[in-house]
Amino acid sequence: MSYVLALTLKIEMVSWAFLIGYPLVLGLVIMRFRPKGTFGTFWKAVGWLLIIMLLSIFGTFALGLEGLICVAMAMVPMLAATLLGGVIYLAMLRWRQEVAGGLQVTLLPLLAVAGLALPETPPRSYEFISEIVIKASPQVVFAALKSIPDIAPEEIATRPSQLLGVPKPTAAVWQDTPEGPDLALRHSYWGADVHFLERITEITPDRRIAWDFDFPQGWAAEGIEDPHVTVGGPYFDVLSGSYDLTPVEGGTRLRLTTRTYDASGLGNYAWFWHRFFITDFNALILSLVKARVEAGQST
Repeated sequence: MSYVLALTLKIEMVSWAFLIGYPLVLGLVIMRFRPKGTFGTFWKAVGWLLIIMLLSIFGTFALGLEGLICVAMAMVPMLAATLLGGVIYLAMLRWRQEVAGGLQVTLLPLLAVAGLALPETPPRSYEFISEIVIKASPQVVFAALKSIPDIAPEEIATRPSQLLGVPKPTAAVWQDTPEGPDLALRHSYWGADVHFLERITEITPDRRIAWDFDFPQGWAAEGIEDPHVTVGGPYFDVLSGSYDLTPVEGGTRLRLTTRTYDASGLGNYAWFWHRFFITDFNALILSLVKARVEAGQST
């Protein structure tokens, strides 16, 4: 109920105050109002506390208040803080310092959200680099990078990001634009409901392709993005990328670089999730290119 009230009041959800302060105090509240005379041992009380919080978190997903990505990102800090709050309350009981006042206790989660002054980091940009060696010449690899049509599901192993609801790529289509502001466009399709653009900013034949990402209105069907993790939203964006090809013994080293932007204020925790998704995407694309190029070389 406190979670729904916080949503109704439009309290900032992507913040340490909500991810840590809210569940910490909620742990106190849950333990304060647990059924009397039950869960007499410490571990039974802790187990009951975690079950209640897990049901609350997954309930937001079942009710459509949050998406699976948001649930995965929030679960660890919220469960840890809830557990800490419960342990603090049990310690208070042991020292005969129980919290009193039902109304005050009920409002504690909202007070924690509003008043917890945990430091937040300023906006940051990140760069993630992945690379792979392909048994083919730079000329062959470069030619294969422009368009990658008709990607079959079986060509791509299911990766962690797909388990969180991200669709698999189905095609990348190169479009020359001699009369437009861009050197070229590449249309990227991920399933039937995702279509974004890569606006090509640099082309060095057989050596480099660079681009800026463009996520136009309606690029993803409703329900694909989580409400608090939207690309180009107030907290997160994917900015630009590049392929760099280097001749090496026995083939070509293909490097894929992706740059992102974060304004969530969550510091290294946000960096972890940027890295999780971007390196997963990069590895998927590089493996696909390698498989296709080397399969073509062997025929």
